Amino acid sequence: MQINRIPKHAPGYTILDNGHVVRKHSLSWAARGLLGYLLSLPSGAREDVRTLAAKSVEGRATVARVLRELEAAGHYVRRTVRDPVTGRVRTVVSVHEVPLADKAVHALPPVPVAPAAGAPGAGKEGSPSLRERTSRRKEPSVLPEAVPAPRMTEGIGLLLELGRRDPELALAGKPLVDQAVRVEGLLAGGWSADALMGILAAPLPGKVTHSVAAILGGRLTKVPPVPLGRSAVVVKPAAVPSPRRHECTGRDGMCGRPVGGVGELCTGCRPPRAVGDRTLLQHSM
Repeated sequence: MQINRIPKHAPGYTILDNGHVVRKHSLSWAARGLLGYLLSLPSGAREDVRTLAAKSVEGRATVARVLRELEAAGHYVRRTVRDPVTGRVRTVVSVHEVPLADKAVHALPPVPVAPAAGAPGAGKEGSPSLRERTSRRKEPSVLPEAVPAPRMTEGIGLLLELGRRDPELALAGKPLVDQAVRVEGLLAGGWSADALMGILAAPLPGKVTHSVAAILGGRLTKVPPVPLGRSAVVVKPAAVPSPRRHECTGRDGMCGRPVGGVGELCTGCRPPRAVGDRTLLQHSM
């Protein structure tokens, strides 16, 4: 085939490495195209699954799948970091033309400790420096309390894995801890992690009117506390023995009429009984 290129590129074009991007056959064509688009953006651009899907013919599910492919290959890296001032947790995304060896990291760094008086950077004789005094005038007198890092549990690990697979469903902070408690309750009831992952990983609705935490909470609320296979115990009713039929043995065993018990005779085969001076005969029906 014949390749036709622009003789002279105007400002605003992107140069891509053939081995790591354009001709990297371990990536799908969709992954290579999305990686080229991300590398053409300026540093600091804000893109996510929703904005990327709005700029192409593919839907959010396809964009999320391609991002997971790039993340697994080391081109799309997400790291969880903590703000040094407020203590809030946020996710930082970086795109790499040459893939990184270490993949996405969700470990939270420790809460920073304020430097002691007289430490390096402080003013004369332990007094605050000019930069610190200036920043204190602009900031409120009481800083918000730092949010402690959540203790890693099985429920938090499952939700973090869900966010790693689909960035649209990522949770952090208090919503992560609240939904993790529900997940742990279902796991204790007998649900497997794969089953819950399949329930939570359903695509978001076309028109999102609630937060991701509310949507995941609604999905968890609809899950029975115990799987149906374990909770549904079929109890068979005890068999009621049918009453045994007894037959009359009169007339040398040739009668055969039904009677109430063993050895009883029907009215036609019973012997006559005397009443006073008269003898009453019992006739058969």
